Amino acid sequence: MSSVKASKTFAIDFDSVLADTMTVWTKEYNKLNHTNITKNQITLWDIGKTLPMLPAEISGMFKNVWKYHWKRVPPTEPMLGEIIKRIHRRGYRISIITRRERSTVAYVAKWLDYHDIYCDDLIFIYDNTPKAEYPFDILVDDAPINIIDIVSPKVGILFNQPWNMDFNWPIRVNSLKEAEEKII
Repeated sequence: MSSVKASKTFAIDFDSVLADTMTVWTKEYNKLNHTNITKNQITLWDIGKTLPMLPAEISGMFKNVWKYHWKRVPPTEPMLGEIIKRIHRRGYRISIITRRERSTVAYVAKWLDYHDIYCDDLIFIYDNTPKAEYPFDILVDDAPINIIDIVSPKVGILFNQPWNMDFNWPIRVNSLKEAEEKII
């Protein structure tokens, strides 16, 4: 598939843009804490401000989800692999950019293969380098902190999630299909 001549790079965040991680994360949280929290109740990016958890506990839950439950994490929308391939066929290089713990890297790659998600680049960020510093033309992300520093000619698209609804951003989408229709 990479024989297509890409002139621009379409970058996509992984968690909560491709993989609907929080649906499984909240189920695991509920099992451990005998609660009934849903993804829609996580209305702040800082989960520790919504739930009584320390950052290390939150990180541990994410590691647990990816290590033991990665096959249960659904895509954020139906036909996601086809949508991404269509964007690629329209001349875009597909870069998946994700900030995460090293111990979850193999499970991300397995998840992408399992769901037949194409990419030209798979970039794992382990430090605090802003995503805006990476090479792309368009970035779709659910975290306002990852798009706030993007300046023209780059374009940042905010992928709607309950934790970013109070953030004012000019280009928002509910799906990659919608991003494809808006931008491409």
